[in-house]
Amino acid sequence: MRTGRAVLVSMVVGCTFFGVGCGDEAAGPADPPGPSFVDPGDRGGGSSGEAPANGGVVSSGPSSSSSSGGSSPAPPGGGVDSTKGSGGPTGFSTQTSKGGLKYQIDAPAPSGKPLGLLVLLHGSSASSYTTFVPMMQAVATQYALIRVSVLAPNGQGWNEGGNAAQVSAADKLHALVQQDLFPKYDIDKRKVIFSGQSSGGGFLATHFVPLHAKDYVGGALMQCGAAPPASAFAPSTDTKKNFRLHFEITTGDPIWPQSYAQAVTAYTAAGMSLTKDNTKPGGHCAFDQQKVIQDHIAFILGL
Repeated sequence: MRTGRAVLVSMVVGCTFFGVGCGDEAAGPADPPGPSFVDPGDRGGGSSGEAPANGGVVSSGPSSSSSSGGSSPAPPGGGVDSTKGSGGPTGFSTQTSKGGLKYQIDAPAPSGKPLGLLVLLHGSSASSYTTFVPMMQAVATQYALIRVSVLAPNGQGWNEGGNAAQVSAADKLHALVQQDLFPKYDIDKRKVIFSGQSSGGGFLATHFVPLHAKDYVGGALMQCGAAPPASAFAPSTDTKKNFRLHFEITTGDPIWPQSYAQAVTAYTAAGMSLTKDNTKPGGHCAFDQQKVIQDHIAFILGL
């Protein structure tokens, strides 16, 4: 049984797909500040989640555990497997990772309990790089999350530059979390969520999830953008159990509907537990991405 607070790593990226830019997407209004922190509690050992709303589906992976994969095992005695990091700056600041990634961070003062982590990645032309930290205030307040917005290695977009560049970007993002944020903050390592908007969802689905889902327990949300894995993806039993996915797209999205459907098919075939919603009306990214996180965090964390 897992305990402690959620770690929410949200990758919100723009709408360039295979080098085709589509301008700034609608980010959606920020919700008013949420209620005081709600402890998400224990996550059950199985992989099935709550029934999704609005046309979503769940594909449940195996409920048994395996020694394969890179996710963290439960610590002895059922305690929280947190990073126990310290010394990171509190409040808002701009930093540079050891790997050279520039990021903005807003971290609450240490409370003596593990904090969550919300990492947001901008879109094409670095759109939303400076706006996602304040936009996610409500969900950060509700779940005690550190908010981080990361600039792409090329300063433009996360799914740009071809396969090698995106593999490198995935590794740099992974290193930022593991080598920069984990040592500086006390974070529950077993509850990490990535959320990618538009090309960020594509980047998550094609590269980050296939390469690094095994290294985390939590899940990923692909918002108004997704595509099938760019390499062979054969997740371990642990990864299928511990890492859950949500896919979101509007009925009028002109960019991603075909690759979105292909991604859902590919990840379902791989045995990943997932939900999807393709029923909201409107154009590209015409919904509140913070509310999508709030609506699906319970499934991602297995609450």
